[in-house]
Amino acid sequence: MATVAVTGSTDGIGLAAARTLLAGGHRVLVHARSEERGRPVVDALDGDVVLVTGDLAALDEVRALADRLRTHAPLDALVHNAGVWVRGAVPRRSRDGLETTFAVNVLAAHLLTALLAEAVTGRLLWLGSGMARSGRLDPARLGAEEDPKKAYAQSKAADVALAAGWGRRLPHLASAAVDPGWVPTKLASAGAPGQVQRAGDDLAWCATAANLRAAPYWRARRPTAVPAPLRDPGLQDALLAGCDRLAGLRPGDRR
Repeated sequence: MATVAVTGSTDGIGLAAARTLLAGGHRVLVHARSEERGRPVVDALDGDVVLVTGDLAALDEVRALADRLRTHAPLDALVHNAGVWVRGAVPRRSRDGLETTFAVNVLAAHLLTALLAEAVTGRLLWLGSGMARSGRLDPARLGAEEDPKKAYAQSKAADVALAAGWGRRLPHLASAAVDPGWVPTKLASAGAPGQVQRAGDDLAWCATAANLRAAPYWRARRPTAVPAPLRDPGLQDALLAGCDRLAGLRPGDRR
């Protein structure tokens, strides 16, 4: 059975995926922003489940979370499910001075991947979105203030590109993005046509399926096309380098 870490897994698609993985006999590291938020959820789950905490909007807490996750290594899969969409028209900044959606959806996942590069032995999963197709990436403006809707689309485009970029940087791991479809979570409208549990089932399948290397982007357990601009290795490398810089990564950080 696999050990799978799922960020942002106290509700929505992440929690649905955790339930499916636990039902399949896997060990799941459920991530929450805080003990207060996560403990009631974990106590209600059946199976081999462990709570890990850390605020993904703060780089120092992301580093502390990586340390906690490393104590459970080897990790068969690291699932970057956590995400935010700032509501309203006014951008928000993280504790580190970066646009919040970028900080949580992109930079935290990038930093966790770098810090756990040797702890993860199987695969990396990044949550994409249909909105990735409308996201326009400018590596020179990473973390800059943007209209919240635009920032979310850019963050999903970045996650799809990072999945491919990290796949080249760590070729021993399978790295892929997963589009869960439009489902009624706290980030989407209640009228979204998809089903949260089905999206969670699909994410859990991608965390354990034998043929994940067959494609860099998945939807409903089938390969789907990566938007053409995001296939560019030059863009991926510029994104990786920009995220390295903003995360304060140093040569000895990967472990």
